[in-house]
Amino acid sequence: MDRTENLAVAAAGAVMALFFGALVYAATALDIDVPTCITDMAPFSEGKVIDEGGNRYEVHMVAKMWAFDPPEVRLPPGSQVDLYLSSADVTHGLYIEHTNVNLMAVPGSVNAASFRLDHEGEYDVVCHEYCGLAHHRMMGKIVVAAGAAPAAAATTAHAEAAEGEAEGASEGAALYESKGCDTCHTTDGSEGIGPTFKGLFGSERHFTDGSTRKADEAYLAQSMRDPNALVVDGFDPMMPEEPLTDEEVEELVEYIESLS
Repeated sequence: MDRTENLAVAAAGAVMALFFGALVYAATALDIDVPTCITDMAPFSEGKVIDEGGNRYEVHMVAKMWAFDPPEVRLPPGSQVDLYLSSADVTHGLYIEHTNVNLMAVPGSVNAASFRLDHEGEYDVVCHEYCGLAHHRMMGKIVVAAGAAPAAAATTAHAEAAEGEAEGASEGAALYESKGCDTCHTTDGSEGIGPTFKGLFGSERHFTDGSTRKADEAYLAQSMRDPNALVVDGFDPMMPEEPLTDEEVEELVEYIESLS
């Protein structure tokens, strides 16, 4: 080889050595781990936080159109977190602000990362993989604060916050927020990804299969339990199923009726 070729080979070798050194530095000095695909863990459909003791927490996070479950996690400073991520529908992304956690939520698999949260503050959790029309609103939050609520109660933090903000309003209004209905359905008559709740109750609904039906209590309950059985004309069949108790369905129906 001539001198130019020797220089090119040497430069390529130096770049590769630099990259390898950077990986070693990141793994040792910065404690950055490569995200892991867990092959012996079945995908899950419910988010939760498990207190393992010693300020170590196992967080199961579910990404779905278009929210994270749990939507908010509260942990004390110094928490060592083992995060497991699953998808309930399509491919999503997960990035935790001010950390090096960057994962993909792939249907049928579980991805994982371990990290430590030393500093108090709010860490936004965002989806960085386009997943549909409301992708830009898909966010969650990790709150690190001294004296934070026990991890076992972290999965209910968002619902409790929604109820506090809706003080004086109906339980249905709180559920409208905590269950993510506000992602697709407005309450003021303006356009959304799904039909507005304003004036919905009692109206005549026209469906993509050519049928029609009055939006009474039975229809609303059916739509909540099986959202894509009857798709309103002009909208896409994209509403994910949200587990609801009979009491929650009743409260949401009452709330929609109040918006007529």
